[in-house]
Formats: sequence, C-alpha cells, structure tokens
Amino acid sequence: MIIAHKDENGREQSLFNHLINVGNESFNLGKELDIEYISLLVGLLHDLGKADPLFQDKIKNNKNTSVNHSSAGAKYLYQIYCDIGNKNEDFKSPMCQSYAEILMYTIEAHHGVFDIGTYNKQVINSIYQRIEHYTLDRKYRYDLVKDYANSINEYCNKSYKLSLKEIFKKGFEQYSSIIENLDLKKSKNQYIDFYYYNHCIIRLILSILKNEDIYDTINAYEKIIDKRTYDENQAIIEYFYQQIEAEYGSYPPPTSDINKVRASIVNVIRTRYDTDSNGIYKLDLPTGAGKTKLSLLYSLHQMKNNHKNKMIYIAPFLSILEQNAYEYRKTLANDKYILEHHSNVVDNIPFDSEDTDDDNIAAMKEYIKESWDQIVILSTMVQFSNTLFKSLSSNLRRFYNLSNSVIILDEVQSLPDEMTHIFNLMLNFISKVMNSVIILCSATQPSLDHDSINHKIIYGGSNNEDYNLIQLDDRQKQIFDRVEVSLLNDGKESKLTDIYNSVLNNKQKSTLIILNTKKSVMNLYEMFEDAMDDTSNLYYLTTNMCPKHRLDIINEIKDKLNSDIDVIVISTSLIEAGVNLDFRRLYRSYAGFDSIIQAMGRCNREGKYDKGEAYLVNLDKDDEKLGNLKSIENKKNITKKVLDNYDGNFDIEDLNKRYYAKLFSNLDDLDKKVADNKTLLDLLSFNKEIRQSGDMEGINAQALKEASDQFSLIEDKSESVIVYYGESFTLIEELIAAIEEFRGYDGNKEKINEIKILLNKLQPYTISIYNSNDFEDKLVKVDGLDVFGIKILNESNYDEKIGLTEESKLESFMI
Repeated sequence: MIIAHKDENGREQSLFNHLINVGNESFNLGKELDIEYISLLVGLLHDLGKADPLFQDKIKNNKNTSVNHSSAGAKYLYQIYCDIGNKNEDFKSPMCQSYAEILMYTIEAHHGVFDIGTYNKQVINSIYQRIEHYTLDRKYRYDLVKDYANSINEYCNKSYKLSLKEIFKKGFEQYSSIIENLDLKKSKNQYIDFYYYNHCIIRLILSILKNEDIYDTINAYEKIIDKRTYDENQAIIEYFYQQIEAEYGSYPPPTSDINKVRASIVNVIRTRYDTDSNGIYKLDLPTGAGKTKLSLLYSLHQMKNNHKNKMIYIAPFLSILEQNAYEYRKTLANDKYILEHHSNVVDNIPFDSEDTDDDNIAAMKEYIKESWDQIVILSTMVQFSNTLFKSLSSNLRRFYNLSNSVIILDEVQSLPDEMTHIFNLMLNFISKVMNSVIILCSATQPSLDHDSINHKIIYGGSNNEDYNLIQLDDRQKQIFDRVEVSLLNDGKESKLTDIYNSVLNNKQKSTLIILNTKKSVMNLYEMFEDAMDDTSNLYYLTTNMCPKHRLDIINEIKDKLNSDIDVIVISTSLIEAGVNLDFRRLYRSYAGFDSIIQAMGRCNREGKYDKGEAYLVNLDKDDEKLGNLKSIENKKNITKKVLDNYDGNFDIEDLNKRYYAKLFSNLDDLDKKVADNKTLLDLLSFNKEIRQSGDMEGINAQALKEASDQFSLIEDKSESVIVYYGESFTLIEELIAAIEEFRGYDGNKEKINEIKILLNKLQPYTISIYNSNDFEDKLVKVDGLDVFGIKILNESNYDEKIGLTEESKLESFMI
C-alpha cells in the first residue's frame, strides 16, 4: 500500500485516503465562497509526490532523509494546464496561466511560502524552477507518481462526474469570476491591484488546504478532533441571539437625553442588520453612544438571518479588547464558544516542513495554535494583521476563518497610516470574495476612499446599500457635547509637576490622567503616592499588569465612581477607549487627535454634570521621553499644529478634518517601506525590482516570503508569558498536568483538546515581555512546557499591585 502517514505503533494511512479526504473537505470549505473546484483540485494533488518510491522508502523504513514531495503535484497540474491549452486556445490566455500558477504555487508552498520572483544571476520564477529541479533525474519516479494520479482521476469521474482536467476548467471559471467581481476597471492602478488580489487568492486557497491537511493528519488513524456541524453552529448562534435581544429588552424606557439618542440609534440599526449585504460599512458614532453592544446586536442578527458563521471583533489595543471582551462575555453568558486571542502563548513549532508532514504529533502541536474556529472571536489589530500578512502556518490557517463572517474593526483610525493601501485592498478582498460584512467603527474616522489615496477602500454593500449605518443630526450630536476643553498652560510646554499641582488644587473631583509612556505614568503616580496619607483611591494602570489584573482594577474604579467616591487614576492610553468609566475631570497629554477624542469619552460620559473638564497637556520632552514611539510623536506634532490657533471652540468635526488632512498630506506614508526602500504593497503585487531586473517566465512575481518576514504592525520583539494571578494558579496547575499526560508518542493524545482549551482560558493572564535579561532564569521549569514552547513566569516576578516587579528587570512590550 502507498501510504501518506505512519505512526510509532505501525498504523498506516493510505495516500489515496489522505488525498481524497483533504480534497473532499477542501471542496466543502470552498463551496461557501464559490471556489470549491479550485480547492478540490489543490487538495487532491497537494501530496501526490508521496507516491514517489523515495518518499515511501523514507516513511516506511523511518529513514532520516529529506524528500521533496510538494513539487510533483504542481508538475502534474502544470501538465493538465498545458494539455488543455494545446487543445483549446481559450486556455492559453495570460489569465489562465495566472490561474495555473496560483494552483501550482499553493501546492508547492503548503509546507512554507516562498518568493515567486527571485534573482540569482538571472531573474527566476520559483514556481517553474521547482518543477524543473524536481524533474531532473526523476523521470522514472515521476512516471510512477503520474500513474498513481490515475486512481485520483478515476475517483473524480465516479464521485464528481468530472475528470481532473474538467475540474481544472471549472476552477478557471471560478477564478475568472473572482477577478470580475473585484471590478479592477474602477481602480487607479488596476495592474497593481490585480497582482495584489492574486496574492490574496493564494493565501485563501493555502489557508483552506493547510486547515484540512492538518485536520486529516491528526485524524489519520483514529478520530481525535471533530468539527461542529452546521446545526450545532446555528444552535449556538440562536442562543447568543436570544441573549442580546434579552439584554436590549431589559432596558427601561429612556428618560435622559443621552439615553433617548442611544435608543434612537438602536431603532435605526434595526432597519439595517437583517438586510445589509456583504460589504464595508462605517459606524461613526461619538464616544459613549453604545457602539460595543450595538456592534454585537448587528453581528448576531447578520449571523442568524444572513447565515454568517461567526463574529470577529478586532480592537487596536489590549485595553479596549479586555473591556469589551468582559461586556461580550457578560451578555452572551457562554464562554465555551468565545475566544479571546491576543497573545501567542505557544511558540512557533514549525509544521512547515516536508519532514514533519507524516507526523501527527507535529500536527497536534500546530492544531493548538489559534486558528479562530470559534463562533465569537475577540482579538487585537496585531493578531488580525498577522492573519492578513504573516505566513506562519497558524497565521495562514486563520485567514480562511475570516470568510462568511461579520468583522468589527473598532477604532479603525488607530491603524498606522503606512498600512493604508495594503489594508484597503485586503478588506476589499475579504468583503467581495470572502463574503464578509466589515464594520469600521470610530468617533474620528479617516476617509479611506479619499481622492488622494491611490488604492481606496470600496465602501458599501454588494446591493449598493448606504455605507453609513448611522447618521446623527445636529441636535443628536449636541447631546454628546459634554466636555469643556482647555489647554493647560495655554498650550505651552508643561511638566508633570504642573499636572500634579493642578489636580491637588481641587482634589474633590474624580480625575483621570492619561500619559503616553509607562515611565511618565509611574513618575507621576509616585509623586501622588509620596504626598498622600491615604492612597486607597489612587490607581495606576499600565501593561505591566496582565489583562485580568487590569480588568479587576478597572472594575474596582468603576464601583467607586458609581458610589460617588473621588478617585485619581493615572494611566497610559490603554484606558482611553472601550472603557466604560465616567470621570468629572480629564488630563490628556498631547497625542493623535483621535486619541484625544477617545480620552474625552471617559469624561462626563453619562452627562451627570453640565460640563466635564478636559485639559490637554503639551508635556515637556524630558518628562515624556517617547524614544522609538515615532508614530505617537508624529501624531502629537500634527495635533500641536492643529491646536496652534485654538480659540476655545472645540469643534470635533472641523478639527478632525484638519487633523486627517495633515496626516494624509504625505502620500508616501501610505505604503510601509521595508528593507532596500521596497514597499510591502509592491512585494505583494507587481514586485517591480524583480521585473525590472530581466525577463521572467510566467505571470506572477510576488515576494510572499519577503513580505511576510518584513511585515510587522508594530516593532514587536516580545515573547508572551503566562503569569500567576488569580485563577491562573489553578489553570496553570491543570495545564501542566494535561501536558504531562500528553507526553508525545506514548501519551494520551486526547489531551490535545484540553491543552488548547486551557491555553484559551489563560489568555487573560499573559504579558508580552521584551528586552529581558536572563529571561530563562525567571521561568517555571517543568518538563513538557518546552515541547509546546509555553513560557510561565515565576510567581515571585509578579506583584498583586503593580504587576511585573521592579526586581524582575522585565518590561512588558506595549506602552
């Protein structure tokens, strides 16, 4: 028997069964997106090279040799393309060649992406080069592989009433339909967009293939993991739907002006959520208007009535994520189907290797990495962007799970402006090709379809719906004008002591102070701590605390504010958005205008006072060392220019327009530059440098590996560690016990699901550490943790009050 997998006990899975299983399941996934024949063909051929006698010798005799098995399927597919083209001129077009290259690349790259266009003394198309290298001296072996493919062809004729060549043709029809739906004629740069969207198609098909390959590899000998059925999914969605409707049904009739406007907003959204088609929409609402619950209401109606598979909520910062995650969990009342994903607790243990393909233990380790297969996903912009542009196996696997979803991008203005073009195009692809509804939320939303932007976002639904979900009239906007804004020291540079003295001049007011760096926060906190006899109502918040710790502190603050106890809170920007706190007085050091507006949403939030007091502080450089936080410094400088002629009239809409006009004035900043002055957009599309270096075979030239290696939303050299705080003491104990039972080949493999669930539960107890000294000396030493790449910080390095201890010499990554 020709086999695909063999375990340590001698159990074998036939190659035929593996290819058929992966092909059929890929067909099922692709069907939702009308790419079932593309997905089927790649699934059926991806491991065809395992029929090579050299690979069979390796796997059956446990030889420690490396055998390329990915190129044979691509070669076979190339022959299908050539045979069809020789008989039918319609399949000789550049479009069809581009389609064939996409399929060939996906098969060749299913154990690791590579650059298509490369230069080594001459310009090379790696897709064709890999086929050529495979063919050399392998004619006899490839003939055997080709003969084996006949059994796959016979299966297709019997089960699908189609040959592999006919499946190829149907796949080309689907590819052509995708390109047509993207409507490239409306683009300013349709050729760049065409190549960029080809990269997106590769990513989508590769995601489907990798998910199904890993799933079948784990279940090669026995059913270890299972998928939820459609009916099970619908039952969960129905339950969540009933929960959100019960929440809104429990609200009493509104009496305050603010609550009346909030109720009117809900009434408007109820006219939209059951009928809006796939597309990109804007939800522009002032802070405090109720966007968090509103987005959940909208999403669950879309899921129930428009058959969306999941809701994905993306926040720019952990602080917003953890607060909204708390609200969602409280409303939905079922943690089992909610994933909160912000830290990569499990290191990258590569499944991307020809040599681990036959190892279902390696597949299990890959499986526990988050693939976003839950019903409700709550994550950060960093994890979302990695899903879009990084090429680790776990990143690629998540990409498919963005399809047929409702995706909420909260505070979208926080996206770095240099990512504008590649995000715009990617969101277009996800909405138009992957059948998702995308909601961009913000009180200060940039115009991503501005005339000066070369690669615009395409707002609106496929049925030409109005892309503005809510539009407030002037009277409603006035209701949310709750704060009087002043410039501390008339906008001249101020010191931390100026803030300190201003607060102490009138202590009988609840006060929130937001600064840009953790160092500034700690320095000001220590000033107040030294001066106050009773510090029980003094708080500081930074990312030196794990998310659950911060949430506990925020809830304690909220309880005191609700009891009219005056508190002083000093925090980094983690508190300025998505946190339902209501202070009478606010101090905000200069930052981007969007951050200032968000911070103001924490001041007089419920309109309890005639006006809240907000002081904007131009903090002295010595007291606020921004270091390598160049983006914050740039936005701070733009805000300074906008406020130079401030006359006391804080017109949010006018100031917001002026701010974004200045921000977008440098169009070069809309494309992230990487090494050698290249841009990510070019690497993922035309790849100009390669094309200008000489003639290249083929159509596509994207540098997918280089782009992935160069991409980072933020300069993150951090590692995620689990800390001891609260419930994590018990969870860590359970995790260690589960890993000890799993124990590789001879252990309890069914523990893999328990490990994944426990890692999910431990997400709120993680911190990202960077620039650490003797990092390994501060970790728990338990056999088995290193197998999964899990790091747990010693209990002594975490404090119940301040989080990471001074003695630990560790710093969390975020500000």
